[in-house]
Amino acid sequence: MAKKVRIGVIGAGAIGPAHMKGYMAAADAELTAVCDVDRGRAQAAAEEFGIPNVYVDHRKMLAADVVDAVSVCTPNNTHMGLAIDALNAKKHVLCEKPIAMNGKEARRMVDTAKSAGRILMTAQSMRYSGKAQFLKRTVESGRLGDIYYAKAAIFRRTGIPRGWFQDKKQSGGGPIVDLGVHMLDVMWWMMGMPKPVLALGVTFDHLGTTGQGMGGWGVGYKPDKFSVEDLGVALVRFADGRAVGVEVSWATHTADAFFVRLFGTKGGAELFPDLRLFEMAGDTKTDVTPHASQTDGYAGETEHFVSCILKGQQPISPGSQSVVIMDMLDAIYKSAATGKAVPVGGK
Repeated sequence: MAKKVRIGVIGAGAIGPAHMKGYMAAADAELTAVCDVDRGRAQAAAEEFGIPNVYVDHRKMLAADVVDAVSVCTPNNTHMGLAIDALNAKKHVLCEKPIAMNGKEARRMVDTAKSAGRILMTAQSMRYSGKAQFLKRTVESGRLGDIYYAKAAIFRRTGIPRGWFQDKKQSGGGPIVDLGVHMLDVMWWMMGMPKPVLALGVTFDHLGTTGQGMGGWGVGYKPDKFSVEDLGVALVRFADGRAVGVEVSWATHTADAFFVRLFGTKGGAELFPDLRLFEMAGDTKTDVTPHASQTDGYAGETEHFVSCILKGQQPISPGSQSVVIMDMLDAIYKSAATGKAVPVGGK
């Protein structure tokens, strides 16, 4: 493909503009269409980013010869249908996380992409930050030894997000599926993507259902309509004996926190909030703060998506890997509902 990749963005809400900014910065991409069920929102995005074609029906956008690829930036329960329509129309797809509502849906999307001969990439933006790319290379070099455990947490004191996030039918879950999907993915990827076999999950909704979770994120927050967890905890065990732990909240009576930590046999690391390596020099503890690239995850992922289309390569975060992430999430939620550890990928 000699010319620029023509991009259409489906969904002009909060995450859609992040994709648009990324494409604007990508030398080989051209934003040619935006689609949103709210025409005013789509038109506003078109004016802000200089996008020539505006649609309220994604099928009309796909039928017109105006895009080669699309970003799907809509509520979680619409991801599968929109992505499959785009793939069947022979368009490449970058789909926001979580890729689908469950593992079954994700498999359908992957199968469709394979049949269509098109790329299906998941927008796991954390993988594409400069810090994460550096740490991944460090882990693969063997410098930290075997990463036998990883732990991540995001605690928001008051941070319940807007409307549809609070509705289980549209979102599939609360902070576990919203934030935990990032945490699980980046840790699993750093560890070389071992086979998950067992998950234990616990969820709570004490604050979200009682009006204590509204903050700057809480547009349209209605406690009586809140149908997901506000805090979740999970442990996933892999076939080789390694494990990851995740703790995430939208609302909790504690300080805000955000970290990803890797525990290795030769050294350890922290990815967020700052990139640091923890090692030993003989009997002396050493802390190293690498000055990695400051590449933003959204900019990195959109540029990578365009590059993969032009080069005919599979992306760093293909839809096939997101199937495994969805299987983990499915098992975590089933464990939370049953009070028992649940096999990952089990029925």
